[in-house]
Amino acid sequence: MAIGVYFDIKQDDQLIATGSHFWCEGCLVARPLDNQSLDPRYCQGCYEFLLKEVKVLKESGSTRHPGWIPKPQRTQENQCPIPSPGASIMAGINDKPNHTCQKQTEDGRGRPVLDLPFALIKELQDQDHGATEIRRQLKDKGIEVSMRTLYRVLSGQTMMGVNDEATE
Repeated sequence: MAIGVYFDIKQDDQLIATGSHFWCEGCLVARPLDNQSLDPRYCQGCYEFLLKEVKVLKESGSTRHPGWIPKPQRTQENQCPIPSPGASIMAGINDKPNHTCQKQTEDGRGRPVLDLPFALIKELQDQDHGATEIRRQLKDKGIEVSMRTLYRVLSGQTMMGVNDEATE
């Protein structure tokens, strides 16, 4: 005789869609919004448990900083969108990562936003120039850019066309 189903993703999705619940990354179920902790990823019970785990981690002398460590809630304008349940687990090979949270904030954290000549980079890419040649030509114009950043621009992970007028 089954009393009730605890894990029902369809029911959880419906509750989250109504706005009355949130997804707890500790319990892996939908929880009522009034049970949400300071860290929007966890319910109050999971938050308190994980804070105790952080104390144990510090006492053991570990210098690791795992991603599950509870963080105080950020302001709404700097907050990254919370993915749907299982989104990181179910990401495909060709899925593009979400880099909207990686712009530098006012307090100096995050990846700095560079004023790159995206039009010139696109033009050189269309002329079948490789990343090394593009970087060399940018350096000749006095623009320092790392290969990693250049690869991000060329692969489309960084928005091209935003700062086209920055160098002209």
